[in-house]
Formats: sequence, C-alpha cells, structure tokens
Amino acid sequence: STVYPDVKSQDADDVTLQPMLLAIQFSGRLPRHLIERNIPIEISVSIAEEFGCFTMPVVQTMSLDRWRSPPGSPVNDVRDFELSDEFISPADDIPIPFLPLPSEFDYTKRTDWEMLSKRIENWLIELNTKLPQWTWGRNTFWLTFIAAFPSFPRGTWPMWNPRIPLEGTFIEQWLETSS
Repeated sequence: STVYPDVKSQDADDVTLQPMLLAIQFSGRLPRHLIERNIPIEISVSIAEEFGCFTMPVVQTMSLDRWRSPPGSPVNDVRDFELSDEFISPADDIPIPFLPLPSEFDYTKRTDWEMLSKRIENWLIELNTKLPQWTWGRNTFWLTFIAAFPSFPRGTWPMWNPRIPLEGTFIEQWLETSS
C-alpha cells in the first residue's frame, strides 16, 4: 500500500514529512512447537526514488505490549517513539566529502561537473551497496555525469567504474529519451 504523510512547512523553501505511526496486526495463530524465540518479520518502507536524495524513511519499532504499558509509565509517552540521536544508525554517520559544494563550484562549467562526478564516483565505489546512501550516491553520480557529458550516450565521455550500474530513475529516463 501507499501512504501519504502530512507535510509541515519549515520555511519558505522547505517542508518536512511528518512521522507516522503504523500498526501491524497478524491474523491466525501459530502452533507453539514452531516458535523457538523470535519470529523475524520483514517490513519494507521506501520513498519514491526522485525524493530519495532529500529524505529517507527510518523505521523504528515498539511492541504493542510496551506501547500499552500503564499510564505514567516512562514507555507510554509517545515521545519515546520519536526518532532521537541515539536511534540514528551508524550508516547515517557516513561522511559525504563532496558536500557542501565549494564556493568556487560553477554550475555552468562542464569541468566542474566532471570533477564533481569523479569525486562522487570515488566515494561511491567505497560504500556498501546495501546502504541507502549508495542508492542516493548512484543517482547523484548519474545526475552529475550527465551534467558533465550532456550528449551521453553519444559523443565522447570517460568510462565510469563498472561497479556503478546504469540504473536509477534519472539515468534510465535519460537513456530512454536520448535514444
């Protein structure tokens, strides 16, 4: 299913998506002899790829038993469910060395885009491909690569690292419209 979170204006230029609570109920009963300890439940949450360079969903879970603890109990406070600094995973601490862009970056110069694309490529090939930052970096790489070589796939352009696939909404649409 697709859900649409509320949006809150931060200032004239930015908005934030508001947190959502999601309840998952399980129908049926499991035979006790099948249960050893915990049963893994896989939940997948994603945001449309074109928004992934700006924000990404973070999932936090809490059992319903903990949620229903007695009034006044410290775990009954909804603020316990908000994302805090302690919840941020180590993956969120990955430095992005090419941001912010240097003040001398000139978006009208192809060479600046080419250098930025190369910096992103070098950063990207060092990342674990399972991290959300890798998908963001792959899409960012293709945006900057096309800015540097707008006639791609025609014309002259350098070969990129083969560990970066020709995938993602932007590059796939670019290739479709340029053929």
